[in-house]
Amino acid sequence: MKRVRVFTFFALAILIVAGAVIGILYHSNTYRDRQVLKEQLSDGDSDSEHGEGDVFDGKQDVDPGTREDSTQEAGGDPGNASTGGITQENEADSGAEEPEEPELRFFAVGDIMLGRGVEYWIKQNGGYEIAFGKVRHLFEQGDVVFGNLESPITSSSKGLYKTGKIVLKAEPESITALTSAGFNLLSLSNNHIMDYYEKGLFDTMESLDQNGIVHAGGGRNIEEARQMAVIEKNGIRIGLLAYTDMAELVFAGDPYLSFAAGPEKSGVVPRKYETIKEDIQKNRDQVDLLAVSLHWGIEESFRVTDEQVDFAHRLIDDGADIILGHHPHQFQGIELYKGKPILYSMGNILFDQNESENMESFIVDMRYKGTELVGLSAVPVRILKKSYVEIQTGSDASEILTRQVELSRKLGTEPVIENDVLIYKK
Repeated sequence: MKRVRVFTFFALAILIVAGAVIGILYHSNTYRDRQVLKEQLSDGDSDSEHGEGDVFDGKQDVDPGTREDSTQEAGGDPGNASTGGITQENEADSGAEEPEEPELRFFAVGDIMLGRGVEYWIKQNGGYEIAFGKVRHLFEQGDVVFGNLESPITSSSKGLYKTGKIVLKAEPESITALTSAGFNLLSLSNNHIMDYYEKGLFDTMESLDQNGIVHAGGGRNIEEARQMAVIEKNGIRIGLLAYTDMAELVFAGDPYLSFAAGPEKSGVVPRKYETIKEDIQKNRDQVDLLAVSLHWGIEESFRVTDEQVDFAHRLIDDGADIILGHHPHQFQGIELYKGKPILYSMGNILFDQNESENMESFIVDMRYKGTELVGLSAVPVRILKKSYVEIQTGSDASEILTRQVELSRKLGTEPVIENDVLIYKK
């Protein structure tokens, strides 16, 4: 019995010691660390089922600019992880976009005459704003709207003799026709702008200046008349030089008068190649686009002479971007030469002549991206009731369009007709 008690005592002692050892181990740091590690491994297996996105979201407190994985995802160099893989300079370069080329829309039309029969019928039919009222919506889309002003705007009563020369003028309020239509660039170098002597020219220039219409080709002396007119739109600078064939003719009057300007004489600029070449070279670097206006050619004719073709080509070769022709009163062919438009004659946009072909013309629409011509089209129009211009469509436009295709084809340029509009493709 005594032995049983001793054995029991030792058994209980062993159990107590073993329990104590197990308790110590349970509460030890080593055990806890192992248990934590086991739990983390278990959690990691669970998270892996959700993909990388959830794992990354669990570390939002880490600066992504210092994480190697974010650098690699951004395409950076892993070897440069300490700086995010892209230097500040490279970040600026990668984010910079090439600036877009500015765009410009340039409308051009031919002879504008606001006196004589036009004046009479405009007053009968509603006033000067009707003149371009039916095409105003088209002009409003343009940045530049060009025309050749064929009649002086003046109240002067002293003009050249009407024997042997047609003498034209428009009254001061006719400026409303131009301003309401949006004209902002005009040529004055023609054979009518001085029909009322230099006063008629000066009155015209003053009226245009007061109404913000830029003009070229006429002046108080030859230096001013040769001066390039400049207009800036959408960050593009457009220059205009203007010349005429009829400057040196002498017309009967009191006194007799030649329109050609001189060192101390008012007037316009003769069309002489060396003069124009010199003006182009002098002004070329001051503008992005340079237009040259030429009052030339055979009146009442669709024919373009070989001399005109050669002359226009030389001006383009010298640095001109656009040739704007007028005087024949009929719309002649359009040529694209080295990607530059040559409008040999734009006919009448508003005149009181009776011939049907003199009442038909086009509104030419030139679109630029920077200095590159990216679009050229022509909308057929007709003068109605000698007082307003209207766009032609359908059967009314058919003959005008077909004729213009043939005239342009003879110049080596092939337009197509799309929806009653001529489209010229490079």
